[in-house]
Amino acid sequence: MPWRGPQRMSGVLRIIGPQAGFSLIEMILVLVLLGVMGVGAGFGISTVVNGFLFSRDSVATAAKGQLALLRLSREFRVITAVTNASVSSIQFTALHGDGVTQSYTVTQNGNTITVNDGVNNDILVDQVNSLTLAYYDTYNGAAQTTWSSARKIIQATIALNGPDGTILSFSTRVTPRNL
Repeated sequence: MPWRGPQRMSGVLRIIGPQAGFSLIEMILVLVLLGVMGVGAGFGISTVVNGFLFSRDSVATAAKGQLALLRLSREFRVITAVTNASVSSIQFTALHGDGVTQSYTVTQNGNTITVNDGVNNDILVDQVNSLTLAYYDTYNGAAQTTWSSARKIIQATIALNGPDGTILSFSTRVTPRNL
C-alpha cells in the first residue's frame, strides 16, 4: 500500500501504513511456552542420563560378578581335597597344571571375598552382599551346608551390591575333576 501521509480521523492524527512487531502479551506468552518446553526437555535429558549411568554401573558390577565366579570355578575344578567347608567359606587343596598343589581359603570378609593361599590374602571381588556355598551329592540332590566325601558338586552364589541399592546375584555349580 503506498504511503499517503498523515490523515485526520475524528480529530486524531493517524499514520496509515503496515503495522509490524509483536505485542507485549505475545512476547510473554512465547517466553512462558519456551520455559515450559525447556523444563520438559531438561527432565527428559536428566532421565536419559540417569538411565545411562545406572546401566553403566550395572554392567560394571555384572562383570565383577562374572569374573569372580570364573576364578572360583577354575579353582574349584582342580580341587584334590577339601579340608573344611561351610556355607560361607571353604578350605581346599588344588592341583594346578604344572603339577604343584596349593592350599587355599575362600571366604567373605566384610564386603569383599578373599582368596588366601597361605601367603597372600587377595581380594577376589568387592561390593559383596553375601557369599553362599552349597554342596551336593548329585546334581539334582538336596543342598548341604557342609562338605563330606560323598559330595561331588560345589555351588557358589555371590550377591553383589549394585547401583541404586539393587542386588545382583550370580551362581555357578562346579564338579571338581580330581576328587
